[in-house]
Amino acid sequence: MADSMCFTIARWSNTVAKYYRLPSPRYKAAEYIHELKRIISNENITHLVPTCEEVFYLSAQKEKLNCIVWTSGSELMNNLHNKYIFSRFGSCYFSIPETKLVKDFSNWADSESFVFKPVYSRFATQTIIGKKMFANDFDESSGERWIAQKRVFGKEICIYSIWENGVLKAYAAYHPLYRAGKGSGIFFEPVADAPTYELVKEFGTSIKYNGQLCFDVIIDRDKKPYFIECNPRATSGVHLINEAIARCFLENDLFIFKGAQEYSIKYALAILYPFSFFRKRVRASKDVIFSRQDKLPFLLQILSFFEIAYIKFSKRLSWLEATTGDIEWNGL
Repeated sequence: MADSMCFTIARWSNTVAKYYRLPSPRYKAAEYIHELKRIISNENITHLVPTCEEVFYLSAQKEKLNCIVWTSGSELMNNLHNKYIFSRFGSCYFSIPETKLVKDFSNWADSESFVFKPVYSRFATQTIIGKKMFANDFDESSGERWIAQKRVFGKEICIYSIWENGVLKAYAAYHPLYRAGKGSGIFFEPVADAPTYELVKEFGTSIKYNGQLCFDVIIDRDKKPYFIECNPRATSGVHLINEAIARCFLENDLFIFKGAQEYSIKYALAILYPFSFFRKRVRASKDVIFSRQDKLPFLLQILSFFEIAYIKFSKRLSWLEATTGDIEWNGL
């Protein structure tokens, strides 16, 4: 395992043979790739599986890495990650709400009916929902572009899938019943929606996707799925795949999560939702970190909290921004 943070939760796992601290791919991209090449060579690595937005830095350099890198090419990755481009690129396959760049948006009188967010963003940290906005509220002089997307009401589901050159290898869908802030889920309620599955399968096959491919979808009152955005990287849906994750990458059988078991990050629930933490449903959920056979990640996760807290306060970031600031990717 390798990461640009020091005290990641998983580094303490008894399944990790060795842990490497990497340079930040966002701020030291060349050093990051150089160190990965060294590790791949020294450890005889055969597969490299990205876990977050470092995937975009790897997609641009995958030909330089002497192993199988689970990502598609950088142009396709950008087309999926950029929320405006995806609204155009994906519209041939999915129903996508009306989406415009803020610079082209004119319906300010009805701005409460739109969701505003940067074209490159994650965890909904900057998303503006149900608020009266005006054109001069957005300063794009720094190069950060925003979109206005028509708000759709319904049940949100999150899709997680694994692909090998257009072949679907794993699929799971969940509803984020509890969240950390506006975006990142910490309680995962499994969802089965056959029409959405078929749409994702057709899309991934058509674009010959390689790697982890995820979507945020709203199922409206008429049961129609609207694809809000795409995340061409790992997301929390991997928790539903759980112990099958290795064979999903390394073997050829298709794994579709069809169980009813709910999962959660109970440490986060206890902090953010202390009263809900004692509800029967929450207590019955399976913690994604705790394992009787592998207890250290659960016991030492407090170290990750302290590291993130240090980053948050020293750099004046939000909690979620502090978790990804060193690996964020904001365009070509």
